[in-house]
Amino acid sequence: KNKLQGAPAGLELPTDRPRPAVASYRGAHVPVSLAPETVEALRALAQRQGVTLYMVLLAAFQVVLSRWSGQDDVVVGSPVAGRMLAETEPMIGFFANTLALRGDLSGNPSFETLLHRTRQTALEAYENQDVPFERIVEALQPVRDLSRQAIFQVMLALHPQFSDLQMPGISLRAEERLPESAKFDLALELTETRDGLSGQLEYALDLWDKESAEQIVQCLSTLLQSLPDTVECPLSQQPLLTAAGQYQLLTEWNNTAEDYPHDQCIASLFEAQAEQTPDALAVYFDGEEIDYRELDRRAEQVASRLVHAGIGPDCVVGLFVERSIEMISGLLGILKSGAAYLPLDTDYPPDRIAYMLEDAQVPVVLTQRRLLARLPETSACCMFIDDETSETALPPRKARNINAHHLAYVIYTSGSTGRPKGVMISHFSILNHLSWMQRTHRLTPDDRVLQNAPVSFDVSVWQLFWPLLNGAGLVVTSPEGHRDLSYLSSLIESSRVTVMHMVPSMLQALVDIVSPHTLRRVRDFIVGGEALPPSLLQDFSQRFDCRLHNQYGPTETSVEVSWHQCSADEDRLVVPIGAPLSNTRLYVLDRYFNLCPVGVPGELYIAGAGLARGYLNRPDITAERFLPDPFSDGQRMYRTGDLARWTARGVLEYLGRIDHQVKIRGFRVETGEIDTCLLAHPGIHQAIVVPWSSEQKPLQLVAYLVLKDPALQTAEVQVHLRRFLPEHMIPAAFVTLGALPLTPNSKVDRKALPPPTFVTRQRQAVPPRTSEEFALCEIWGLLLNCPEVGIEDDFFALGGHSLLAMRMVAMVRARLGVELPLREIFDAPVIVQLASRLAHYQAREEGSSPIGITPRDGNQPLRLSFSQERLWFLDRLVEAGVAYNVPWSLEMRGELQTAALEWAINQVICRHESLRTVFRNSNGTAVQTIVPAENESLVSQSVPEYALDNVLQTVAEYKFELQTGPLYRFRLYRLSAERHVLAFVAHHIICDGWSVDVLARELCELYTARVEEREAILPELPVQFADFALWQRQMLDKPEAARRLAYW
Repeated sequence: KNKLQGAPAGLELPTDRPRPAVASYRGAHVPVSLAPETVEALRALAQRQGVTLYMVLLAAFQVVLSRWSGQDDVVVGSPVAGRMLAETEPMIGFFANTLALRGDLSGNPSFETLLHRTRQTALEAYENQDVPFERIVEALQPVRDLSRQAIFQVMLALHPQFSDLQMPGISLRAEERLPESAKFDLALELTETRDGLSGQLEYALDLWDKESAEQIVQCLSTLLQSLPDTVECPLSQQPLLTAAGQYQLLTEWNNTAEDYPHDQCIASLFEAQAEQTPDALAVYFDGEEIDYRELDRRAEQVASRLVHAGIGPDCVVGLFVERSIEMISGLLGILKSGAAYLPLDTDYPPDRIAYMLEDAQVPVVLTQRRLLARLPETSACCMFIDDETSETALPPRKARNINAHHLAYVIYTSGSTGRPKGVMISHFSILNHLSWMQRTHRLTPDDRVLQNAPVSFDVSVWQLFWPLLNGAGLVVTSPEGHRDLSYLSSLIESSRVTVMHMVPSMLQALVDIVSPHTLRRVRDFIVGGEALPPSLLQDFSQRFDCRLHNQYGPTETSVEVSWHQCSADEDRLVVPIGAPLSNTRLYVLDRYFNLCPVGVPGELYIAGAGLARGYLNRPDITAERFLPDPFSDGQRMYRTGDLARWTARGVLEYLGRIDHQVKIRGFRVETGEIDTCLLAHPGIHQAIVVPWSSEQKPLQLVAYLVLKDPALQTAEVQVHLRRFLPEHMIPAAFVTLGALPLTPNSKVDRKALPPPTFVTRQRQAVPPRTSEEFALCEIWGLLLNCPEVGIEDDFFALGGHSLLAMRMVAMVRARLGVELPLREIFDAPVIVQLASRLAHYQAREEGSSPIGITPRDGNQPLRLSFSQERLWFLDRLVEAGVAYNVPWSLEMRGELQTAALEWAINQVICRHESLRTVFRNSNGTAVQTIVPAENESLVSQSVPEYALDNVLQTVAEYKFELQTGPLYRFRLYRLSAERHVLAFVAHHIICDGWSVDVLARELCELYTARVEEREAILPELPVQFADFALWQRQMLDKPEAARRLAYW
């Protein structure tokens, strides 16, 4: 009962491109083959388990789909012949039905258990297969849109071999030729052969690259080869990766070992640099410059005071200072004393600072006198870095036994419980990162690095210490300068900055106001902290000549762990975060800690020298996030909570936070994809989409926008989104802001976004003027339960969706007698636009004469079968191209009698009404019209061998017109006197895979009979397909059909 009730609306497989609003049906395929010994082992497994080979293949395919999607509830389509009546077996026609087989992979069962679940599901489905799939869809009323098929988006078919075909004096080889199209997201078509199993995986080009399709095939092949030995293992232990694939992920792409000063400390390396270049510019701030000698002296003074106050290794000293030269000397002084520094942002709320001081058990806070009033009450001793008495000579500090494993800093990051967590980073971790920075970006004494990040933001670590350990200059912005773009642009130019960093949201603002001349000296521009939108990369690349680097890393590591040098010709929708840095290992793992294959999203884990020691005084959370590394004995790895995946190029793509995934109307949505689409609009400056729910409203998407064009209307944004995104990804509300709220680290502060207002329109309803507008306003009001509808209202903005759109088509047909194509509502969702198109269809129908229908059993119209009706509907709704073509070819070697073949073809056409059927509209209903049989000449032409594939592909991709026909084509190609190829293609609405076998057998028998001058031996055809269609509809009115429908 209710087998498909509550099934997921879609299988959310990772794609290389976002799903378009309307599927194009463009497709391609990659080959699939299984060796005979593998197939025999699988057959033996099936026999032991009491299942069929198809059930084994289905269960295995669902395992792969589950691992790729992260879903335990997986629905796969399965075609069945639909010829339960003996009379239908010798007929050509579209009898095939589709079963939706729902796989339950929950609970991490063994594959053996899954097989028995699959067997039960399949057998029940076979018992109820008479129910047309279209009736099931109608009964379930799933969320529908033009971007994907309803109920399932992945198909699996296992075909038997073609019949053994024979013609006198001719050897034959039949071949199914695939059009370059895709009816589903994925369709795995397999055929049993003497050589095992072969076939292809058809994939939608809207969604995937060839490499991704090949990776899916590789995963399935690996799993199937292992199953005879692993059938009793849980699904989490079933292998999808080959040994070569594991080596690539673990070793080849993580081969990052490099030397670095792992036994040194930051302070000692700075002292060595100060001794080497004492007179070089060290820091520039607000018109003041100091050299390395002076900076070292000031830092030494701070260190002496701290040491004499009892500060030493692994103590934590608070730093509550504004950005200044004193901040730099204070940081170095703390490190010289052997302590770790705790940055306390002067903009933080007092309660947060008080918590951090208490949690870190800070004995001393280094601050400035002018900030004392802003420092909360604390038990820590305050030491003023700007105190005049600080210049009083102190005895030289005693050398402390500082080693590379002592703490260098503690930075607090937000916690899910509301309490911030202190991240502890040691010297060796920072030095590993700084060594990589220097090897990669190569600072020289002539370089100037901009220090604009708040000291509480971990990017400040390399901004501060990378130049100071390599003899370059540090340009420090004023306390509030990092937020002032005018000030920054002036400082960048006047101070001759060559290396700088910004978070993408800040960079976007800079790109909009800064001239290329301002950044003419900047050699390397580094971004990080947020995802870099591709549109921003393109804007930057078009305006500036400097190199742009995208770097990624959480606070729980020493700043960054991966790097990607951006290119202006990046063509992916996600800018990669790149490959791991030196002495860093990056893993993408599923929930069972298995390595995710290339292309499969999983959680990103980090291991190596850059890892933090853990969270200060939080062993519980440290144990949750810092786990044993299963791929390296005795090592740890950090669980980031970030979604990522490897690409075939060996670089990582960041896909967002796991906790930013939401489900909208049953679909899993990654809001970052909508952000990217919004930012592609030329009138939008910044955008972020967040989920929002309240007691009055279910979970909905809200878009927050900062506009470049103040005149931009929400309706225009919606139209833009609908060009690229399916309906469920269109935000329900749009909020325009002057600027997005930012955290102190310049990241978007989601918690500070204002609540949305869900409105049905932006303006007062404009009343209708024409009869068409009046009718549409009335219909919309009833459908949308909206008492006041105006002609400038948008159907989807008022709450319309695809199901209501279909109901609207029916109401327009019933009230106005006009057949309005469903596609028009998506193309013209505003009444004033739609009414104009409606008037056009009215005029066209009034000016045309009714099409006469060939009578059958009296004057009864010939209704379509349910499967035919779906294809007819699709043909009118979207441009499906050649996705529903059924092509086939027959190679004939020997002396062919062309006239006999032509006669045989005409006999087959005469026997089967389906081949002479066209489909027309009669009073809003699709009907079949059977065209009288006429003798046709077989079109024949000579082609060279090298051109054969192209001409056969051209036949396979012929575009049929359902209303005019014919809906088949035969072509004969002559390669030589004794070698010919017969090409055939038909629209699926009149033909299925079984029908091709019927066609082939009848052609061979008729040809043979003609050559041998005898009667052909063919089965009688007591009924035709039109009779079946009528019978099918009559049967569905019976109680037994209702019982079968209830199963689904």
